[in-house]
Amino acid sequence: MTIIFTEADFDELWQEGLERGEITYQSNDFEYIETWQHALKKGFIQVIELRPGLYLQFGNYETPITWGEEGQHSEAFPLTLAFIVTGGCREQIYGIKEDNCEQAGENYLFFLPGTREIEVHPTGLLQNIRIRVESHLLRTLTARQENSLPDVLKPLIEADSVPLFHLDVGKMTSAMHLAVRQIMHCPYQGMMRRVYLEAKTLELIALQFSQLAETDKSRDEYFSLKQDECDRIYQAREILINNLHNPLSLIALAQQVGLNERKLKQGFRHVFGNTVFGYLHDYQMQQAQRLLLAEKMTVAGVAARVGYASPTAFCAAFRRKFGINPKAYQIAGRISLA
Repeated sequence: MTIIFTEADFDELWQEGLERGEITYQSNDFEYIETWQHALKKGFIQVIELRPGLYLQFGNYETPITWGEEGQHSEAFPLTLAFIVTGGCREQIYGIKEDNCEQAGENYLFFLPGTREIEVHPTGLLQNIRIRVESHLLRTLTARQENSLPDVLKPLIEADSVPLFHLDVGKMTSAMHLAVRQIMHCPYQGMMRRVYLEAKTLELIALQFSQLAETDKSRDEYFSLKQDECDRIYQAREILINNLHNPLSLIALAQQVGLNERKLKQGFRHVFGNTVFGYLHDYQMQQAQRLLLAEKMTVAGVAARVGYASPTAFCAAFRRKFGINPKAYQIAGRISLA
């Protein structure tokens, strides 16, 4: 029988473990390490803030008995990359994956803010690495190269509302195994250790995103459109750009042009090299550039014209896309045209 602890139960257990000396922890401004010598697990979990928005967590512990914990992720829970070296766990992620299993030798990518899940730890040794990447850092890392991102990640930098997901990316490559070993056996101390770990963490991010991009590419190579379906994709684009102020949902847009949602999404990537709403966002930003330079309009007026109810949201989106505020872009453009 598997024991499942609620959040309250686990908090109480943790506090009792501290009092008995079975759980200890140390922390400073950028690093936290928790050590367990307890009936539930024996080993440690370590979390390091490598830079604002980038966190490395690695765990190395053994569980003498099978147990689980039920809890809820915060609304700020960031994009997470997971690399399982030894062991694994079972998960029930409510509304996302009811029966999920993370296994040794695999790597995963998930975005689960606000979700509730039960994570069950079987007996045996667990060694894993998790990398947490906040959205603002992802935007910085991909500035002006957003289209090179794997499709599943584009909404994180293009949209205010991002779909939740949990992906099994695939087998860890030999390069991933090497980077993970180098992280777990870092040869440096002090400042050089943090620099080294950041470099290896960014390498792992690049390796996983590359693996995802190759998967996207493989899917596209086996995808084709009939002429009628291609015409419907262009029709969907026209509907999309003619409804900037009240965009249709993917389901409604697909129904209107007579395609299923999957065919619409794949077709947009195939024809336009972008997601449906990624294309819409790029179109809005291109129109905004033109209006800021070609017409005597305020920034708020341009925001409204291209479909933004909030000038603040428009300014933030424009700055993420072009690296400059719309007002500064407008002033600079008018000076150059004078």
